Amino acid sequence: MTPDSEVRDLLLRGFVSTAFQPIIHLNSGKVVGYESLMRGPADTILSNPGYVFGPTSQVSTHLIRELDVACVAASFRSGRLLVPFGQLFVNIHISTLMHISQWQDHFRKLLDTSGIPPQAVVIEISERSTTHRPRVLSRILRLLRREGFRFALDDFGLAYSGLQHLYWLEPEYVKLDRAFILGIQRSARKQALVASVTAMCQKLGSQVIAEGVENTEELLTLMALDIPMAQGFHFGRPQAALFWTSERATNTILKPWYKASRLLNPEETPRDEETLSDLSAVDSSFDLS
Repeated sequence: MTPDSEVRDLLLRGFVSTAFQPIIHLNSGKVVGYESLMRGPADTILSNPGYVFGPTSQVSTHLIRELDVACVAASFRSGRLLVPFGQLFVNIHISTLMHISQWQDHFRKLLDTSGIPPQAVVIEISERSTTHRPRVLSRILRLLRREGFRFALDDFGLAYSGLQHLYWLEPEYVKLDRAFILGIQRSARKQALVASVTAMCQKLGSQVIAEGVENTEELLTLMALDIPMAQGFHFGRPQAALFWTSERATNTILKPWYKASRLLNPEETPRDEETLSDLSAVDSSFDLS
């Protein structure tokens, strides 16, 4: 079975679903939004979105757009439950955006049916995908921005075109790729790069989100560098929308912040005697799997 025929078969059978991962404001510990992530059946081409949407994809461009639209529809259907609690971050392929006129009415209908205002949607554009017409894409984004949509540049730092995208697309958010966050507590070079990129983005009017935070040490380092937002397994694995709307999930996700922030502000006296050794207890109790 060819990649195209496998993707089309899965689409026809409705085997496309979404999971959501929270994005956290590191100063307050509050959820600012949820990223919608595609999920497909195990052992199929949809089990790893990179196989389909990545730069080495063997799926035809037209079918990628069809799949992309199906993923957006699934994101809106489930994500409407999360809109009262934060913005909805939805990945849309550059190819789909470049042909947005074909899908614009469909997207409007999906939003109206789901009761989601455009102001609640942040469209994520991956740096893994490129266009040879950045000025055209910039004009398309300006038109969508007038309707209320906001934009995030995803996987920043992964490809050579990052600065070009940052200039032309004027994103409200820039998501630093996991490669710069992994082991950042042990790398002065990564810390310098992340701090410099954050300062540059702030001057350009973009807020930085650190992707792929997996442990307390990475979290504390990012907080010390004044990185405003982050997401990753440390805060919770991607889950169904209903999981995040439950009271248990809402209460659990906020646990580590106040402990971590007090460690970074020694002048503030904690309510109980907390030290660095307490963070292991925090990690063990913060299990959403």
